[in-house]
Amino acid sequence: MKRSNPLVRLIPVLLAALTVVSPGLAAERLNVLLILVDDLKPVLGCYGDPIAKTPNIDALAARGMRFDLAYCNQAVCAPSRFTLMLGSHSTSTGLYGLGSQLRQIVPDAVTMPQHFAKYGYRTESLGKVFHIGHGNHGDPDSFSVPHFHDKVIEYLDPASTDGGKLTREEAYFTNQKLGEISSLPRGAAYESPDVDDGQYADGRVAAETVKRLQVANARREQDGTPFFIAAGFARPHLPFSAPKKYWDLYDPASLPMPQFEFLPTDAPGVAGKRGGEITNYKPVPEDRDAEYSSELKRSLIHGYYASVSFVDAQIGKVVDELDRLGLAENTIVVLWGDHGFHLGDLGIWTKHTNYEQANRIPILISAPGVTQPGSSTKQPAESVDIFPTLAELVGLPAPTGPQPIDGLSLVPVLKDGSKRVRDHAFHVYPKGKLGRAIRTDRYRLVEWKNPGDAAETAEYELYDYASDPLETHNLAAAQPDVVSDLKAKLAAYPEPINPRRPARRDPESPQITNREITLKATVRGQKLQGVVMAQGGRQLGYSLHFVDGKPTLDVRIDEKVTRLQAAEAVTGRIELEARITAKLLSLTANRRTVTRPSPGLIPREPLDPLSIGRDDLSAAGNYASPNEFSGRILSHHVTAVMAMD
Repeated sequence: MKRSNPLVRLIPVLLAALTVVSPGLAAERLNVLLILVDDLKPVLGCYGDPIAKTPNIDALAARGMRFDLAYCNQAVCAPSRFTLMLGSHSTSTGLYGLGSQLRQIVPDAVTMPQHFAKYGYRTESLGKVFHIGHGNHGDPDSFSVPHFHDKVIEYLDPASTDGGKLTREEAYFTNQKLGEISSLPRGAAYESPDVDDGQYADGRVAAETVKRLQVANARREQDGTPFFIAAGFARPHLPFSAPKKYWDLYDPASLPMPQFEFLPTDAPGVAGKRGGEITNYKPVPEDRDAEYSSELKRSLIHGYYASVSFVDAQIGKVVDELDRLGLAENTIVVLWGDHGFHLGDLGIWTKHTNYEQANRIPILISAPGVTQPGSSTKQPAESVDIFPTLAELVGLPAPTGPQPIDGLSLVPVLKDGSKRVRDHAFHVYPKGKLGRAIRTDRYRLVEWKNPGDAAETAEYELYDYASDPLETHNLAAAQPDVVSDLKAKLAAYPEPINPRRPARRDPESPQITNREITLKATVRGQKLQGVVMAQGGRQLGYSLHFVDGKPTLDVRIDEKVTRLQAAEAVTGRIELEARITAKLLSLTANRRTVTRPSPGLIPREPLDPLSIGRDDLSAAGNYASPNEFSGRILSHHVTAVMAMD
């Protein structure tokens, strides 16, 4: 964990105390309405999608500028929102995971709403703004008033939850039973009850945002206080739960089906994806390599489009109220999708890749007196650019951190869409290696290499979107000159923080294929939680960890986890030993041993190396990751020997 100097932590407080905002000056500043939409890629009428029914977002685009080459900085909910709110790349902060804790890793960070509040803005948040779930509790300190929280995973039909049971994804997003996910039932991937909009969270968030705008308008008229309101909508995040009337907008037979359903030829294995979060929903096959029926594919695509239309209607209610109150002429409106979404292209569903469908997002900005109605630009834009752009638009000083500010102000582009502030966008995704990407208007280069590893260990992908928009073939070997040019751009970025920080990564991970494994560790702490040591990921591996103080051994083979857990929680200094053999699992904590039949030896070498003190994004055990150990590790040792017949 990063330790901060107490004096450094006082700097933002002292600056805020010294900052005197003239009431007259504050009253002249533009308001900000920041609309965040989960999992929204540009399947919108204003982006040329011929199927999408999105009249309200299209009308918003007609007010200002549409960014046609906008990209998230990481295609994962929590990190993407951190990049937006901090103006910092994940590679600059180490905030790579769903469970990453902002104030543990960057305790002194000044977020975008905190920056605005320092200069007299009242800042409020509603719905999904920071990611809450997977062990993450967002950042309550960022806003002036308590966050208006609502559901992300939501069902109305009892059949969707096996009669009202807590489902896997509901547990993740409510921080419940995080150590027992695979024992919970799967929820439905979609439902379409005939209900009013307000029966779902996005309808309630829209209604509350309307009320907040009314109160904010009255406050501004009374004392001149400008507002910064962030309203976050959950759909089209899975499950595709949306009222029937939005499903009825689409003819299933006319929906666009995937055009290319294979991973790119000659792409490195680490780059691809099968399965993932979508397997936590029924009737999706739990086997990551199973074929989806045409009916299932069509239903998932139908659900995504219906969910987009549902959220479009909620955004329309908010913008209509902005107009009714006469606030449009003094309010900047931004619409931002946190990342894209694969709908079967490359055979991938959901996000968590470095490919186009997971990383391209909509960004729409309407800034009174700056943007021209109905304008667009090919400027490559990133999520980190929103913070400095909004600060300049309202006349605030540019953000200076203390976190690194990687974003650039897009104000010159907003004034003239032909202007350029950079010639590419940057994004990243960590898996078995760290994938860093450069996206120009024509190419994408992805470098797969862990920080600190030798240059010759890197694997590369190159795609030409002029000749191969579906990413069917990796061209890195065939076009070395293009690779060299883009590698030079990538080399200009600072050395990334290791995704496994603050874990210690053994330089030589033991070979564990068909071997008996012995894990030994001495730890110390109270109310222990998290991973002592882990090797492997979502497919294969093991993890020695603690759940509510109880020592636990998880062994994962072909995605299925077998768990052995001590009967009681332990505290203080603890001697641990765990063994994985072909017939038996054993776990000893301070000389008390529990056993159970083994699922067998790990049959193949996992992609993820041994890590100590924390698991990374690809969880080897049955828990949300990253899963950091809360205590102190005094010693650790792993041995793996060939099984004797």
